[in-house]
Amino acid sequence: MALVIGDVKPGFLTDGKDRVTVIPLPPQNGGALGWGQVYLSFAADFGDAYLRIAVFNGGSWRVDHLVVKAAGPRVGYALRDGDEKLSVVRERAGTADTGTFPVGWMIETALRA
Repeated sequence: MALVIGDVKPGFLTDGKDRVTVIPLPPQNGGALGWGQVYLSFAADFGDAYLRIAVFNGGSWRVDHLVVKAAGPRVGYALRDGDEKLSVVRERAGTADTGTFPVGWMIETALRA
């Protein structure tokens, strides 16, 4: 099983493109190693996180929005076959949102049997 974790950068896209977190993905249900299903999830603490997720899949991007509650469980994001990479950036939840509380991501996958 492969497990990778990381942090979503603090701040918002309006603060600059250096606030974007880029995550390369293992090839779901394929690749040279024969990866199986790939799972991506997010978690937050000290405040709710509003995320913009842009996923690149073989020539085009799709954009989704995700709410991750600090008082809730981790939130899964469904990946599709062919998804190669994604970028995550925080969106401001309101005037009190400073974008500085912790938000983490995790990728899980295993080799196909």
